[in-house]
Amino acid sequence: MDDPHDYEEHDEIPYKGWNDLDFSVITMGMKWLPFFEDDLYLGMQAMNVGGVDSVITEYEYALLREWFEIEKTPTESAMAVSAMSQMWIYGLYEVLRMWRDRRFQFRKLHDNGGIDPKISGMSDDDPINLTIETRKKQLLRFKDDATYRDKIEEAWESIEPIYRMIELFRMNLAKHCAPGKDGIMPRAPGYGRINRWCGSMDYELIDKNGYYITMNRRDIADALRTCVQKA
Repeated sequence: MDDPHDYEEHDEIPYKGWNDLDFSVITMGMKWLPFFEDDLYLGMQAMNVGGVDSVITEYEYALLREWFEIEKTPTESAMAVSAMSQMWIYGLYEVLRMWRDRRFQFRKLHDNGGIDPKISGMSDDDPINLTIETRKKQLLRFKDDATYRDKIEEAWESIEPIYRMIELFRMNLAKHCAPGKDGIMPRAPGYGRINRWCGSMDYELIDKNGYYITMNRRDIADALRTCVQKA
């Protein structure tokens, strides 16, 4: 483990401090992206990502303080932060994968003239099922509103780099391989080291070309904040 005090005074701090973070950015920003904005329950999942981010960030800074105070790795605290970080990233991956898959499905149906048959085949036996009704409305809007389709494409252009970061993280830690390359395996999947600036756990991740990248949960959260602020 590196000495937590091993840095120069002129080093630039690469992360905002706790008091400078606006945790509402993810919570509210994701909620207003296409598909999230007009789907109550899907929007709730997006808001959960932001809510849990604030909790884990607090644990990360507490871990950093404990590390500095005792001047050795606080094993139990580090393991807890590592576990929460991985679960948060896996959860975010599922939310964004669903978003990506819905975009793909809607585009395919639209290109093949399949939206009306799709809607006709959806159940109408449960009139209070908001999920079915919302999906029908989204499909109709996608078919009839070119501006809506363009907005979804623009949103994906912003979201995709975040999705790829999360995909790399998930494949390394959950699948023990690089994305799309099960023969390329990381050295120590799941082993993290405390980041000396923010307390998040740094992991070595291997990409499909065999190159290693160091990434932590905070990197993903900050990138997501920047993304939804621009959306």
